[in-house]
Amino acid sequence: MQLGFRSLLLLFVLTGPVMAQYQPPLSGPLLVTGTFGELRSNHFHGGLDFRGPVGTPVRSVAAGYVSRVVVSPGGFGQAVYVSHPDGKRTVYGHLEVLSPEIKDTIRALQYETESFSIDFRPDSTAFPVTAGQVIGGVGNRGFSFGPHLHFEVWDAATETRLNPLSLGFTVPDTRRPTVSAVRVYQLSNDGNVLGSKTYSVVSTPLPDTLIVDGPRVGLGLQAIDRQNSLPNRNGIYRARLLADSMEVFGFTYDRIPYVKSEYVNALTDYAEYQRTANWYYRLYAPLPEAAFWETSSSVTSPGTIDLTRQGVREITIIAADYAGNESVFRTVLKYAPPEPATDSRPATAGYQYFLPRGEESIVDTAGMRLELAADALYTDLRFSYVRLPESSAGYLSDVHQLQDRETPLHGSATLIIAPDRVLTNRQRQAAYVGRCNKDGSYGSMGGEWTADGRMMAEIGTFGDYTILMDTVPPRIRIRDFRTDLRGRSSFSLLVDDAVGGTLDYRAMVDGKWALMEYDAKSGTLTYTFEDDRIAPGTSHEFQLRVTDARGNSSEFERTFRR
Repeated sequence: MQLGFRSLLLLFVLTGPVMAQYQPPLSGPLLVTGTFGELRSNHFHGGLDFRGPVGTPVRSVAAGYVSRVVVSPGGFGQAVYVSHPDGKRTVYGHLEVLSPEIKDTIRALQYETESFSIDFRPDSTAFPVTAGQVIGGVGNRGFSFGPHLHFEVWDAATETRLNPLSLGFTVPDTRRPTVSAVRVYQLSNDGNVLGSKTYSVVSTPLPDTLIVDGPRVGLGLQAIDRQNSLPNRNGIYRARLLADSMEVFGFTYDRIPYVKSEYVNALTDYAEYQRTANWYYRLYAPLPEAAFWETSSSVTSPGTIDLTRQGVREITIIAADYAGNESVFRTVLKYAPPEPATDSRPATAGYQYFLPRGEESIVDTAGMRLELAADALYTDLRFSYVRLPESSAGYLSDVHQLQDRETPLHGSATLIIAPDRVLTNRQRQAAYVGRCNKDGSYGSMGGEWTADGRMMAEIGTFGDYTILMDTVPPRIRIRDFRTDLRGRSSFSLLVDDAVGGTLDYRAMVDGKWALMEYDAKSGTLTYTFEDDRIAPGTSHEFQLRVTDARGNSSEFERTFRR
């Protein structure tokens, strides 16, 4: 009886008059530049992006209290989290400014901890807010590449992100989704892609009949959506696949559990994205746990089309946006087995290890050990491994080629590499596990030494890895820092590192810690004269020390007058 009451209450909250409690986070027309569920690298977009000038007031969409404030060099930059009585939590990211009462508290914490980065979680009595109360201003902080508000809605109890449009916001949209291409995948019995064929539908219609040479196929869709008067290429809200008028697969982006977001790599054509940066929605699910949406069809069918018996299936594909605008495509799939091959020579295996999905796997060689968790693979994997000798300067081991970049890895894997020589203490300190990128650059995975003298790191993708050395200190450059700062509101410097990764820094003015705000995407460190901590009318000594993950440091000093 209690469960029924809770279910009824939840239904009322999601569809009933309670919606009237929510108001938009920005005044005026809502200009959506990023949709909920939009496809992003390694995750689904968890909210809506609203375009707006820097400083535009951001308002709490309902009554509640500020339950978290995060300040960081990346991510959302500055974000405010508001908890509401109905169990929802709203998030306001990339804020340029915070409301005065929040800012004062954050500033005090930053000076108390001598840290720019803050993760503050006040209790429910510290910062109550009313519906429409200003909590900050639109900005471009963190990993944002244009001024906007990133807005999320969470079901706090289940850590599930909800589509913010379900709150009833008005976003004019009369434009149908644009479908660029339909792709047909030939699948093996274990779900691996054996081949594919793409049909562009930009200037020509989809053919009436698509001939396939395999009995088991999946379909993919390249599609975007645009709201009225905006050019942004946003993600679609819903797709359905019908075979002989029966729905065999469909998704609707109403809710995305936080722990499921990385399944974007299973539900899209990961290999195509790695090759060309083009997204294809898969209209089939390679494994049940990837399908997080709640539709009966996704539970009963993985979306693959079996042509073994009938040989022919009528197919309908529907792409839709939240406003209900649809683009519909129809065709017929026909199975035509290819002629038997005349060359009877056996095919080369092309792999060294068979790694089954759903089981922990270990690949252990003389110089490398790779440990995969049970959920690391989306399909059974015929794993290719090649050890490439490398003696160039800066390399401390051979290069280990792990499968390829076009094979998705869910979560992370543990990689352990042995150096190819006895290392000095300086070499050990400077060493890191590096990923060799396609453009010839390197990415640092960090790493630490094991008791038996090997280097261990967590990796998030397959590819080419080795042990490298980083002996180059970070670079510090002047962006806007005059010796005479009278009448100026701030000064700034640029910092970067050849290898990348996390940079630690400490700034001092007259021997006291100074708050330098760090924007990781641009490498900018900025000091703003907000008070009289640095007294006007006198000379001051500024010192900055920047250290990379391998302990390499650079220093900068300057005397200035305020």
